[in-house]
Amino acid sequence: GHYVMKKLYFVLLCLFLSSCARGIVPIPETFMPERYSGIVSENEYGKYPENYQKILKDYLINNLLNQSDAKIEFVNQPSRLSIEQMGDVYHGYRVCLSINSRNNKNIYTGYKTHLFIIKNDNVLLHLFDSGLLKIPFELCVDRDESKTFYLDDIPDNGQKITIDNMDKIEIEKRSTISEEQTTYILCEFEEKKRTFLFNESQDIFSESVGIEEIMLENIKYSSTHIFGELENEEILINRVSGEITSSIGNTRPQLGMCELLDSRKF
Repeated sequence: GHYVMKKLYFVLLCLFLSSCARGIVPIPETFMPERYSGIVSENEYGKYPENYQKILKDYLINNLLNQSDAKIEFVNQPSRLSIEQMGDVYHGYRVCLSINSRNNKNIYTGYKTHLFIIKNDNVLLHLFDSGLLKIPFELCVDRDESKTFYLDDIPDNGQKITIDNMDKIEIEKRSTISEEQTTYILCEFEEKKRTFLFNESQDIFSESVGIEEIMLENIKYSSTHIFGELENEEILINRVSGEITSSIGNTRPQLGMCELLDSRKF
């Protein structure tokens, strides 16, 4: 897994450097990981990783820069997945983490998505968001209404997870709220504020611009993230930390922070 990332970075870096004089060159689709659609037998996935938290903890201690004070969020529990990337296919159990760690300048980078494929208690593949690679959100989400809950059902004082205690965390589901409710999401970027509305029971995610409501498309959500597309823009909101990422094509993603409100001021 680690070797694959190094090989990928080398190829993409060569493309990036060669494109400096000619403008930005889009990353070829073959470099982006995607679900493998072929037939896979059950034994190719290996055994279920009962101790997956300990497996990931040990792996990150050995492979993550400045791991001692890195902050961890579990996006999901292990589930079978086959991923195809650069002509290779990886079968195993997928786990996604959202990790905020310090870079080589000792500065927190903000939460980045890390995708792991575990097979027979070993990390077979590790991919993560970087300047050259973005993990497709759908690889970390299984759309299942029975496993989701409302924004205001998230505890105000979330449990802080570090690498040292990540193998002790119990990932539990809270009871689902049956009544319909719209949550107002006020997000602030460096240059402007944006207002979003999210109603999970009605499957609505929209942006309010003046008196106009603009509906986002291709909506996906889990217990920790909300995703939607607005023309050529991708919006991803972390339901736990409140961070929002706005991505347009190959431009640098814009980061902001959101405040979740149960009602309007008037």
